Amino acid sequence: MASLSLSASTPNPNHIPKDANWVAHFDFQSILNSKIGSALMAEAQKDPGFTQKLNGIKAVFGLDLEKLGSATAYGTGKKDEGVVIAKGGINSVQIEGFAGLNENVTIQKKGKKSLYSFKKGAFCSLGPDSIIASTNKKLLVPGLDAITGKNPGRKNNQMITHLCAKIENPMALMTVRLPEVLGIMREGKPISAPEAAIMKKADLMGFALSEKGSTMRMVMAVQAENEETAEHLENVLRGGSSLLALGAGMDIDPDLNEILPLVKTAVSREKHIVGLELTIESAFLIEKMKAEMQKKKGSQ
Repeated sequence: MASLSLSASTPNPNHIPKDANWVAHFDFQSILNSKIGSALMAEAQKDPGFTQKLNGIKAVFGLDLEKLGSATAYGTGKKDEGVVIAKGGINSVQIEGFAGLNENVTIQKKGKKSLYSFKKGAFCSLGPDSIIASTNKKLLVPGLDAITGKNPGRKNNQMITHLCAKIENPMALMTVRLPEVLGIMREGKPISAPEAAIMKKADLMGFALSEKGSTMRMVMAVQAENEETAEHLENVLRGGSSLLALGAGMDIDPDLNEILPLVKTAVSREKHIVGLELTIESAFLIEKMKAEMQKKKGSQ
């Protein structure tokens, strides 16, 4: 079986079936060890109840949230359908034992693997600290086959390659095949003119998030059907970036008035892929998040 890395900043394309139209990936250790992640964890741990909850989840479910490694999720775009491959911070034996106590569980064998399925959801252990889980058993089998090499995965995702070239070691990233996902979501429903234009002109969309030095960076990108469309989109984004800069000096909204002057933007285009990068100081975001946490705590 192909190995699963504990802390991986990008998904393994060999583990993702060809029919996946959206892919999301999270490197939890990068998130937890970032300035923002560390600050928010320290703030949360000031509440004794938070640590008790973490210990309770670990004792009952075998999940050590502070040691989570990485997770890749994917799906076709159909409602309530998705698959997650997770590694790190997981006691697979304990999860299997807990699941086996459920009177509604169905356990089936696939080779040497045990597949646990319920009315809503299914999972299979991949190793001592890794599992694959899905919203139903029908999705679990092809997902498992992709990992073991029996179901060839999607070998290349141009958007993931592009995002990782723009942002080194992203904490989180996501790509969406827009025409396919919008088509599935709007099946049997009227499609608006903007949606129809997106389905025709844009192939892939993605975003990635990372921390570099004292700043948080987000890159959003769209792969257009051709370079001409990409050039038009580039001009639109440059216009939008200019409007953001103008808005920084205008009294639009109290929250936006505080944020806009601190956000730096950059628009780029590489052939038919257009990108927008947003950068903001981590310290500012930390203070805003801490204030929200305190506000929520005061309202309880």
